[in-house]
Amino acid sequence: MSPSRSRKSIVELYAEPFADLPPVAGVIAAGVLGVAGWVAPLFGEGSTMTVIWLQFARWIFWLFAFAVLVSTGAGVLRRALDHRKFDSTEDASSLTWSQFERYIGEFYRRRGFTVTPRGGATSDGGVDLNLVSASGDRLIVQCKHWKNRHVGVRPLRELWGVLSDEKADGAVFITSDTFTPDAIAFAAGKRLELIDGPTLRTMIAAVKGSDAVEATPMPAAASEAPRCPHCGSPMVLRTATRGPKAGDKFWGCSTYPSCRGTRPVSDSPM
Repeated sequence: MSPSRSRKSIVELYAEPFADLPPVAGVIAAGVLGVAGWVAPLFGEGSTMTVIWLQFARWIFWLFAFAVLVSTGAGVLRRALDHRKFDSTEDASSLTWSQFERYIGEFYRRRGFTVTPRGGATSDGGVDLNLVSASGDRLIVQCKHWKNRHVGVRPLRELWGVLSDEKADGAVFITSDTFTPDAIAFAAGKRLELIDGPTLRTMIAAVKGSDAVEATPMPAAASEAPRCPHCGSPMVLRTATRGPKAGDKFWGCSTYPSCRGTRPVSDSPM
C-alpha cells in the first residue's frame, strides 16, 4: 500500500472506487446506504444505549452515502474532462506526464475497458492504470511520457515483477518514445505488450477515426503493420495471455474490443 493510501480515512477508501465505476453503481450504493440509515433507528427497541448507537449509525450510513455520491460526481466530471481533452489533443507530446496518463486512460475507456487510475505522485509498484476488459481480463499498465529517452529493460523488468502480485492477466507498457532492442527482446514471449509512440499514434488515430495515421511519419516497423481483415484498421502486435497459445505473438486489431480481428504474425503487410 502506498503512503498516501495509508493516510486516507475509511470513508475515503470506501468511496473513492466509485469514481471509476459507472455512475449508476454509485447512485445505487448511496441509495442503499441512505435507506439503511433511515431504517436503522427503527430497530431501537431496547436500552437507551442501543437507541443512541442506532441513531449514531444512521449518521454514519448517511455520511458514507454522501461520500459515495461526491466520489461518483467527481468521477463523472473527471471523465468528461478527459473525454474533451482526448478529442482536442492532436499531439500527445504536448501533455504533462499526469495528463498523458489520463489520456491513455481515456483511450482504453473508449475501447471498452473499465479503467481505474493508480498513478499520480505516489504510483503503486509502477502501475499507473488497472484495466478490465469486457471479457473480464485484467491488465496493468505503466505509462512513460518520455520525449527523448528510450525505454530500456529495467522498467519492463520491474513491471513484469509485480504482475503476479497484482494477479493480473497481462501487462502493458506504453511510452511516447521508443523501446531499446534489449527491451523488445525481454518482452518477447511474455504477457507483456509494448506500445511505443508511433504505434500509440496509430491506435489512437484508429479510435478517433481520423486520418492522422497517414499524416504522421512512421518507422518501418509501425508502417508495415497489416490491416485488420474485418474492419480495415491498422493492427498491433500483441501477446496471447491465455489458452494453448499463451505467450505467442499475433496481430490484433487496434480497435479491440470493438473489433476482434486477428492475423498470425507470419502474415505479410497488406
